[in-house]
Amino acid sequence: LNTVLTMSGFFDSVDSFFTDHADSAGGILFEVFCVIYCFFALAIVCDEYLAPALETLCVHWGVREDVAGATFLAFGSAAPEIVINAVTTIKSQVTSSNTTSLGISAIIGSGMLAFSFIPAMCCFASEVELKLKRRPLLRDEAFYLIALFTLCAAFHDGKIVFMESVFLVLVYCGHLATVVTSPWV
Repeated sequence: LNTVLTMSGFFDSVDSFFTDHADSAGGILFEVFCVIYCFFALAIVCDEYLAPALETLCVHWGVREDVAGATFLAFGSAAPEIVINAVTTIKSQVTSSNTTSLGISAIIGSGMLAFSFIPAMCCFASEVELKLKRRPLLRDEAFYLIALFTLCAAFHDGKIVFMESVFLVLVYCGHLATVVTSPWV
């Protein structure tokens, strides 16, 4: 038999596999194993490769640490989220399912995790008192709030059109320009 696998057929087969097996005991154990494995793999990759690579880039190119964090680290940590959102958007366009709600919840959830849970866990895990610089913290939180309100305003009608997406990118570019050109902020 000569069959052509289309994107729609691929997503439908993956959906049916996980829907059929997800609720079984083996499916739940497999998901738990995958999550734990991903956390350990991510910790190893970050410790062994990401942190030394960022330090090398900062030294070699003369980039400040906060600029590296707002650019290289931000893109590196957001890469899985970007891929998930791209896949769910493509899937919603190719199949009849409406899965784009995952993208918005992933974006907002990731921001909440980054600005509340992660700093709190760092403080709990640290043996010494952590001192945060107020200006960069307030700068990043202010830009996050601006981006969040912009996203809510753009998504108020249930869809984001081209000009709204351009405006969202401009908010990030404004944040990046502030980080690069204003080290005192």
